[in-house]
Amino acid sequence: MPLDLIVEVGNSHEGSLGIAMSFVDMIASTGAKSVKFQMHIAEFESRHDEPFRKKFSLQDSSRFEYWERVSFNESEWQVLIDYTLSKGLEFICSPFSVEAASFLKRTGGIQRWKVGSGEATNFPLLDFMAESGFPIILSTGLVSWEELLKIRSHFVSRKAWDRVTLMHCVSMYPTPLEKVSLNLIDELRKLTSQVGFSDHSGDPATSLLAYSLGVELIEVHFTPHVLYFGPDTSSSLTTDQIRDLVSWTRKWDSVKMSPNSRDALFRESMEVASIFRKGIYWKRSLPTGHTIQFEDLAFLKPAGSIGAEHYESVVGKVTSCDVDQGNEARWTEMVESSR
Repeated sequence: MPLDLIVEVGNSHEGSLGIAMSFVDMIASTGAKSVKFQMHIAEFESRHDEPFRKKFSLQDSSRFEYWERVSFNESEWQVLIDYTLSKGLEFICSPFSVEAASFLKRTGGIQRWKVGSGEATNFPLLDFMAESGFPIILSTGLVSWEELLKIRSHFVSRKAWDRVTLMHCVSMYPTPLEKVSLNLIDELRKLTSQVGFSDHSGDPATSLLAYSLGVELIEVHFTPHVLYFGPDTSSSLTTDQIRDLVSWTRKWDSVKMSPNSRDALFRESMEVASIFRKGIYWKRSLPTGHTIQFEDLAFLKPAGSIGAEHYESVVGKVTSCDVDQGNEARWTEMVESSR
């Protein structure tokens, strides 16, 4: 299966609809098929004094103020959804409240849900998603194994577990390479065959390695430049890096989906083999009736009539005619010894 790559914009548009739309254009140019945003409705999500994970904004005294400043209104969201779809991209948006999820569902632009790992134990939100009938992609960076088992049981009880994909991720921004922990992909596979990878390393190599492990759904964060403003820039990939990732996985697919047999490949390379392989030539001129010795043979390229691998069958035979030094040996020039 080709890579299902979700490119996360999040809130890096800083509340500008124009910037958000330009990010859609940039992501469309990479060959990725999905772009993801986040929908935060501050009054349904946060206390007014919610602290910053990382104090990056000089404009906002709290996360509540930040959510309010970078949020779109409903008509702006609809413009962004329509624009994304017009570019041939799937629109994905992580809601951080039931109210946000309810609005997104009403727009008709959502095909599947993405749950951030901080919302993975928000069971009211999970219930809304389960009832919608849409596929659910759930990140696991902020949940324990015991909590994962409870999440599975909760979805099973709602008959929605078969629609859930668990995303391995590590909630460090950026994630050091020694902490990416792709070994945990197999741990998640104990719960479901539907496992993806959400990357925060800022290095395309981690996603490429995850893809080599059979992960077909990958999420990466996007930044237009390594010096761009925002808390997630160091955890993100640039346009060129995403384009390279898409290209690499397509090449990988070409290799994986083109099995060949050794014999079929050999038949295609026989002409080259005849040039590169050694054949048997006469090292010296020999008279008729001479019993051929190893010392009479030279092994040269191109292969000629008798390959070097047949030398043991040649040694001990008798020349049936005079042979000249430098000529290729032929089976018609020798007979079995009568001894």
